[in-house]
Amino acid sequence: MKCYLQKLLVTECERQEREMQMRDDLGITIKLENGKAYLEFALPEKIGRLLSALQIEIWEGAEGERLVFHGEYSSEEADSMTALMLRPHLWDGMRDPYVYLVKAQGRFGTVEYGENMGGTKNEEESDHAEDITEAVEVYWQQELAIYGVHVIDKKGIFLNEKEFLPHEVVYRLPPQISDAGTRVEQVRRDLERLVRMGVNVIRLEGTGTGAEGVNCSEVRTFYSLCRKRGFLTGDLWIRPENLPVYRGLSGETAEDALLSANGRTLMERYYYYQAKWSSEPVLYPALSTLHRQKNGLVSLTIYSNQKKVVLYVEGVLFLFQSAVSGDPEFIFEDIPVAKLPLHLAAEAGNLSISLTVTKL
Repeated sequence: MKCYLQKLLVTECERQEREMQMRDDLGITIKLENGKAYLEFALPEKIGRLLSALQIEIWEGAEGERLVFHGEYSSEEADSMTALMLRPHLWDGMRDPYVYLVKAQGRFGTVEYGENMGGTKNEEESDHAEDITEAVEVYWQQELAIYGVHVIDKKGIFLNEKEFLPHEVVYRLPPQISDAGTRVEQVRRDLERLVRMGVNVIRLEGTGTGAEGVNCSEVRTFYSLCRKRGFLTGDLWIRPENLPVYRGLSGETAEDALLSANGRTLMERYYYYQAKWSSEPVLYPALSTLHRQKNGLVSLTIYSNQKKVVLYVEGVLFLFQSAVSGDPEFIFEDIPVAKLPLHLAAEAGNLSISLTVTKL
């Protein structure tokens, strides 16, 4: 019986995760107002109407250090299961990715096959009729991130009433097992790379794309890791075709992605966005831009978020460029080439990098 109920819960999982930020087997809708958090709890429809009693607790911290809410609900209250929290600790993205722990225990009355369960009864099921008509208890344990995101026309996006500038990417779950490790290990590593890149919003691409065998538990784990690391997830009103895609797919043009399809190599576009979004100092020569001009001289683009980039040719100062607001590209043209190999070096702030060019 528990297995059957588990199956019902899982069928709701992916749709719920996409529809709201904190949506697991137990759905939680949040409204913030005057320093208070109004919560509304919801069960998946197919089992919600079978509810006999439900107990919900909210604990401080992801490990459940201190009880801050306790509520008990009956079947008559299934459509109005609410809670009020005074001065909640808000989840605040990268600044403070704080999460509560929710523990819930539900007791469900007589369970029958047919219309109530959305299934049909066959001979094999009739052999277990006694098992499926008994009361069943179901347990949930999940995280709760309390925050508010909204858009003000002509002003922008606001997180907890503070202006929020989204740095968003489309994320594809990695293969289940590869040379880079298990899927969870790869996701953890990916999220750390995205933190360094300056990303603060992740939109999960359809789990059927490039990630065979993805199950509901892994999707929930992905969202949990994102919350704990400070990423908003979902759609922040940016057209997906305008967003960079983190992981490439076999057959795609390499420059379209931030990470190669095999998960081993960060592509040049990663460093472009890192220089554009990250507060971490960046200095990266885009080797794909290195080419000989029609006049026989050389051009090279360098990505950086520093105020000034200096280029040296054969150890001699060639040129320095000052940053243009919001533009991470420093384009150096007419670089002289006396002979190959050509030795180039760049400096920006406390960073430096050297190149030896053997062919153009």
